[in-house]
Amino acid sequence: MKYCYNCDRVTIGEPLFCNFCGRSYDVKLCPRLHVNPRGTRVCSKCGNSELTTPQPRVPFWATLLLFLLTLVPGLILCVISIGLVAFFFDRFLFSHDMVVGLAAIDFILGALWWGWTQIPLYFRHTIHRWLQRNGNDDSR
Repeated sequence: MKYCYNCDRVTIGEPLFCNFCGRSYDVKLCPRLHVNPRGTRVCSKCGNSELTTPQPRVPFWATLLLFLLTLVPGLILCVISIGLVAFFFDRFLFSHDMVVGLAAIDFILGALWWGWTQIPLYFRHTIHRWLQRNGNDDSR
């Protein structure tokens, strides 16, 4: 499955190009589907100059930042969740009036987990918009 940074859609499998906008993923393809690097002007195998347009280039720091933004909050929430569950389980064994507090914490943790699952998609759209703006500025 590959994500297209040009049209913001996902193509299932390991495709060479996006099924929605037709852009290739980080390579240029000739009509015979020979794979060529992004900077190529003619196909290295058949010499054809009709090559596809690759999707916008995503900087390495953006990919790394996206990975960290999806990994770090999840790890922090996991550690906090395990700690809180252990703490409340220990307290619940000695006091039965903790059920209301436990329900409140469960609701808060559920809301935090839901919020964490929403971060990557929003962040991807923000990076895509930022890259489109910078791409338009570079062409001038």
